[in-house]
Amino acid sequence: MAVTLRNYRGPDDIDLQNAFWVQATRELPWCWKPTIAPVLYSKGAQFDPRSRCFAFEDDRLVGYMSFTGQGKFVSLGYPWVLPGYEGALQETLYERVYGFAASFEHGGTTFAQRFRQPWPTQVSFFERHGFTEAKSTPVYALDVRSARIPEISIVPGIEVRQGFRWEEFRECASGYAEEELKMFELYFRGVDFDFSVTATSRSGRAAHLGFAIRPDTGFAELIAVARDPGVPDMLAPCLASSLHELRSRNVLFLGTGPVPGEGALETLLRMGFNQVSEQVLLSKSIAGND
Repeated sequence: MAVTLRNYRGPDDIDLQNAFWVQATRELPWCWKPTIAPVLYSKGAQFDPRSRCFAFEDDRLVGYMSFTGQGKFVSLGYPWVLPGYEGALQETLYERVYGFAASFEHGGTTFAQRFRQPWPTQVSFFERHGFTEAKSTPVYALDVRSARIPEISIVPGIEVRQGFRWEEFRECASGYAEEELKMFELYFRGVDFDFSVTATSRSGRAAHLGFAIRPDTGFAELIAVARDPGVPDMLAPCLASSLHELRSRNVLFLGTGPVPGEGALETLLRMGFNQVSEQVLLSKSIAGND
């Protein structure tokens, strides 16, 4: 049967895209929870229906590709397809979506996407299309089911709450430069946080951590970490408190990238985190259309 392509038609397509992505990525090691960036982008002034292309065989969705972005920067998605549709259809989706993103009309000049290191298919696809590695950072994971931290007590002043609070994060983030905070704020808007852990000391807010959980695989990520450098370290007690919440939500593994601050890596290793992967940022730049 012939495969037909169409662009975005309405909000239902975001749900369709999200469900397909969850299905396509379920077996990929250490894959994160889907973000809400596509929803936010679809409501923005720069959104164009051509930023999303869906492939159907009759009424069945067999593949799609999309992008989000701001200005000349484009976060370019991978052309996800069902098994048996790899190859030509992926190239067609790429030509459609990347072609529009890089066109004079849209004006994209810088393209990027992140992957985990054990995803050779996705990484090699982008490398074949001119992307190169811009940055690589370690990914650490803790087996939540067997984690034992008897030497770490849960101290008073720690609270677990639904969602994420940017103002509380910023209050603790005195160690970051203003430009870094702007980047964090923009990034965190697209994260579907499940809960946060806040630590308060006598002198005020001491730490704020944000977590996102992928329920279909039991993988959670520590995504946001802010600690007041003038307050005694609260990372370990906050993580200890988070374990109770994670276990109550049937989480199997907690992952994180590098945590900023003196002694943070030592704390992670002492608690039982091990490096399990790397996050690779691939990027590509083209001449502007000015």
